[in-house]
Amino acid sequence: MMIYQSQYAPFLRLLSGVPILDTDHTPYFQSLAHYLLKWIWEKGLLNDMGKDEINLAATLAVYHDIGKSMLRPTLLYKAGPLSKEEREQVKSHTEWGEFLMDLAIPELRGTKTHRFACEICRYHHERWDGSGYPDGLRGNEIPRYVQVIALADCYDALVAPRSYRPPFSHRRAANMIVSGECGAFCPVLLAVFAEHVGSIQLEVYGKKPDPPEW
Repeated sequence: MMIYQSQYAPFLRLLSGVPILDTDHTPYFQSLAHYLLKWIWEKGLLNDMGKDEINLAATLAVYHDIGKSMLRPTLLYKAGPLSKEEREQVKSHTEWGEFLMDLAIPELRGTKTHRFACEICRYHHERWDGSGYPDGLRGNEIPRYVQVIALADCYDALVAPRSYRPPFSHRRAANMIVSGECGAFCPVLLAVFAEHVGSIQLEVYGKKPDPPEW
């Protein structure tokens, strides 16, 4: 599913056979990643990227959980809470994802497409305060565009149903992210997110805006 065409299209065709694992997401995740990247880029917060690179990052965002294909289905779809050991197994999907993307597109090594794909897989669970995984990166040690994709990942996962819970409302999901219940995100990025909460519900999910009460 590559809905954003760009100068990278010939390279992206090499990914056409790579499975997209979206067990934890709604069909709107890629659109959310694109909108957030665009809004944050328009604020001048992604100055090292061009518009085409924003589109590339949004296109590659759908592969962020590819590493989960290496985990047991009984683990991914477990109805109850995970044990400590099971949580550690799930965390390994970030490193598996980087490995699989590198394995899937060896022709692209040394290109921006390859770097973005591997960084998105490995770093999308890192957090601003260093509490994330797998490397415990802190602040802007995490590529900023990956921080944005991580924010989209978190929000969309909250409003998607899981095997062990119903979806959270958009209001509740936004409140959880801004309050820090889902880990720490860059305050500047959170401010842009908070500014566009109504637009996210309307433009991405097609729902009547229900802004959270900060």
